[in-house]
Amino acid sequence: MIKNSKKKEGYLMVEVFVAICISLIVMSTVNLMLNESISLVEQTDNRIELMEQFNEIKSSLKRELRNSNNIKFYKNNKNIMPEDDFVAVDKIKISRFDDVKSGVVKVKDKSIHVNKYNKKLFISYNGGNYEIGNYTEGIEAKKDSDNSFSIKLKLNKNNNQFDDIINIRLRN
Repeated sequence: MIKNSKKKEGYLMVEVFVAICISLIVMSTVNLMLNESISLVEQTDNRIELMEQFNEIKSSLKRELRNSNNIKFYKNNKNIMPEDDFVAVDKIKISRFDDVKSGVVKVKDKSIHVNKYNKKLFISYNGGNYEIGNYTEGIEAKKDSDNSFSIKLKLNKNNNQFDDIINIRLRN
């Protein structure tokens, strides 16, 4: 007897389905890892930018505040005096006096404030606002001694928070 045997070639539908499922699992795992990597890179970039922004703001604030003779802190347009703990402030007003041979001349007052809508920090003087920083959500102040105090800046970019403290010792 001669058997008529035909050899089947190709894959079964079950084999194809299993291969597709394994491929989907591998691709979704790779996609998840890629998305996590991208998210981590974005968070790191945001954190670095916030730290750089803080350092820029820090140098500007130190320069302005160290040479001041008179510093006043305001919250809701009321003059407050921060003591032992940090207190949120809306505005810091500063003035500086220069000694001149003919006497003492007062330099115009300056104020430092945060625009809450666009999260920018400004110094206002001579009728203008000069931006010194971005991503600023708030300022807090604390008096350390008679001629030194601390300012805490709260920065935020894309829900990445960065808080740090600036210690300032007045020269005058």
